[in-house]
Amino acid sequence: TISNSVGKILNRSNISFPVGNIEFLKAKFREYYLKNEIHLPPRFNRREYGFMFFDKNYVLRHTSFLTKKEIKRFLVENVPKHAYYSAAYYKDPKNKDMEKKGWLGSDLIFDLDADHIPGAEKLRYEDMLKVVKKEAEKLIFKYLLDDFGFDENSIFISFSGGRGYHIHVRCEDVYSLSSDERREIVTYITGEGANFLKFFNIVEERRGRKRRKKYLLYPEDYGGWYSKISREISRISRDLLTLYNEEDEDKVIEELNSVIQNKKLAKKVVKDLFNENKDGKRKIDILSSPYRFKKLQTFENDEIRDLYLSYIKEKIRIRGETDEPVTTDIHRLIRLTYSLHGKTGFMVKPLSLKEFKEFNPLKDAIPEIFKEGKSKIILKNEISIELNGENYKIDGEECVPDYVAIFLVARGLADFIAKC
Repeated sequence: TISNSVGKILNRSNISFPVGNIEFLKAKFREYYLKNEIHLPPRFNRREYGFMFFDKNYVLRHTSFLTKKEIKRFLVENVPKHAYYSAAYYKDPKNKDMEKKGWLGSDLIFDLDADHIPGAEKLRYEDMLKVVKKEAEKLIFKYLLDDFGFDENSIFISFSGGRGYHIHVRCEDVYSLSSDERREIVTYITGEGANFLKFFNIVEERRGRKRRKKYLLYPEDYGGWYSKISREISRISRDLLTLYNEEDEDKVIEELNSVIQNKKLAKKVVKDLFNENKDGKRKIDILSSPYRFKKLQTFENDEIRDLYLSYIKEKIRIRGETDEPVTTDIHRLIRLTYSLHGKTGFMVKPLSLKEFKEFNPLKDAIPEIFKEGKSKIILKNEISIELNGENYKIDGEECVPDYVAIFLVARGLADFIAKC
């Protein structure tokens, strides 16, 4: 495992390197760029490029390249710490005046990073990466492919080299979208401002002189958030049923009370969910199974129903995560594929949908060339780390594979001493 100190230090935007560390990192990065090719985006000569450096405090922007050789030469000669290209296409990408660049369109880009996921910053680095990958998978498969219906061939995925993933949509339907239109897509994915009850079919029924609201869930194959809510109610109800069967009623009461905050009312909800009616049926069985229309009006009374809905609302986990400013910015710069991340030495690795499912960034994003040599480093503090499937516990001076040395030096956790 990677200690919490690594996860925390990933949040630091600026790390001050001793001269020896800078020369070490630049030498390794130059070696990589000499011997490896960069994956260039479509219409690469219409893109703007930007760079940050190990030994310079400025960001170089408004550059462009006409050939692949020019880009490779720049990377080898200048050895950037970070390399970026624009999501947008321009008539004149070199123009420093954004209004005069001549915007022609832009990819639709989603950025999934630990910063955007509540609680992720407290996790160890490897656990952080797992959580981010799970959210990226939800965004790709549940929203972009399912709800929006984008073709698989229009989805381009890359590991950021640090703590997340970049998902690009490249097709004619998205290139001309304005910032406001892109914001609407983000709003749908994140469910911002969504009214929970909107996704129920609410009708009124008369019982004599009394009127009562009747809540029906939409079918699970209805589509969009309507189906997502329905499936979540089934999932959450199944979880309660499992807890009831494996533990006992008190555990279920305790679970419901974690949201309801009134044990007496939580008991009433559990009683209504798990008691059999005159036909021998339980509401929990209906709610936990796929059903075309789940009738939520069959609770003992409206108060019990609304208490259960409040619990459901708290436990639902369907909203997608993404960094809204990245998606809505039609001039955004994004990491250049197969470039190196200056804080880890990992590749910005492109992934097919199939590769994404099996991808392990702590192994698969390590350049092969960094597995060939060893370097002596001195640790500032003892650390345990797992990289490339190997566990390392390092304290003081030690010879380690180059990829371990690069990672720790780039993170500011160690200093380079010499080649082994």
